[in-house]
Amino acid sequence: MKYLVVAAALLSGCRGDHRRAPREDAAIAVAPSMVPALPRSPDSAQELRALDLEIERARIALPAGDPAPLITGLARRAAIRGRLDDFTDVDQQSKAWAERAPSEPAAWRSRIAVLIQLHRFAEARAALASLVPLTRDRSEWESLAATLDEASGQPERAVAYRERAATVEASAVTITALAANLADRGELTEAIALIPRAAAALRDPSPVLVSWLLVQWGQLHTRNGAPAAARELFAEAHARMPGYVEASVQLAHAIRATGGDPRAVATEALADGPHPELLAIAGTPDAAAALWDRYTTAHRAAFADHAARFYLAGATASGAEPSGVGARVAKAIALATDNFANRPTLDARALLVEAQLAGTPSEACSLVDPLLASTRAHQFLAWRALTACGRTTDAARVATTLGIR
Repeated sequence: MKYLVVAAALLSGCRGDHRRAPREDAAIAVAPSMVPALPRSPDSAQELRALDLEIERARIALPAGDPAPLITGLARRAAIRGRLDDFTDVDQQSKAWAERAPSEPAAWRSRIAVLIQLHRFAEARAALASLVPLTRDRSEWESLAATLDEASGQPERAVAYRERAATVEASAVTITALAANLADRGELTEAIALIPRAAAALRDPSPVLVSWLLVQWGQLHTRNGAPAAARELFAEAHARMPGYVEASVQLAHAIRATGGDPRAVATEALADGPHPELLAIAGTPDAAAALWDRYTTAHRAAFADHAARFYLAGATASGAEPSGVGARVAKAIALATDNFANRPTLDARALLVEAQLAGTPSEACSLVDPLLASTRAHQFLAWRALTACGRTTDAARVATTLGIR
């Protein structure tokens, strides 16, 4: 169950948003100590082969066998490789188990974790309501409830649980989850300060877990406007597990943010199979667009934010064909709107503001006020929106705060 919950957290959106870090001078050096001392991990390719074998054995054991190993394996592989077929398969398998065994708590726990992975939060809450009466103790569902609250933009509801878990059940995972919760509430300095404590608590050297942790820590630095620091952590995550799509994508973005060319990272990662984000980074936008259409048709809520960023980048890129800009902006706005309605986080709000700025700037101003008390990147975006829609007094006030005028 641990890995199913980790997979849910990984894909929930509260950890996985591909925020564009501010550009940083590529000459800035990052101290080697940015990556904490960690145990050596076993060979990641061997671990992935073992995971594939576990999934096939579990599939053969059905329908008479326990569905949990198959669902857990599929959820882990979806989180690692990002393949559409695995997302669809785990959705179907978990749904079938919950329908077949509605009085079985394990079936509902699996279903909730998968629904969080797929960003179907309303369904996850309904499934949680079915689970709670079947349990004797809140420990059987509290972790999933906290992950659901955070993923759907309500991190304050999970504070008590995260703080207690990081103390009573202290581990690299629980401490990192607390750090992420702090970051979601704007406490980035406090969140980053927890990284050494989380690293010291690590006992499992699995490349899946270690790479996941490194990506979470890197994202904290990305959110704090330090892409060079994040790049060190993403590079280590990628080295530990080259087959982990999220590590490859985050490393590529950090390379670009620090003045490098990320195409080699994406091209190498594509050897394991196509993925729309990697295709876009590798410089094949048409192939990426075709695959994003498949992903968002099958699981729109899960990939709306990622796809919106892709279409927005294509619309605002230098050299973009004017004839296609309008359609790309319209897609970006539609996807960003759905994403914000589903999970009204500050990052989802910022993405919608960015999309509106590319299409109808006047619409962006109605959304910006909560961004004014957020990160510097969010404040800068708010300044752009306020300037574009003519709120010049407010724009000047933000500009003074940011020191850009």
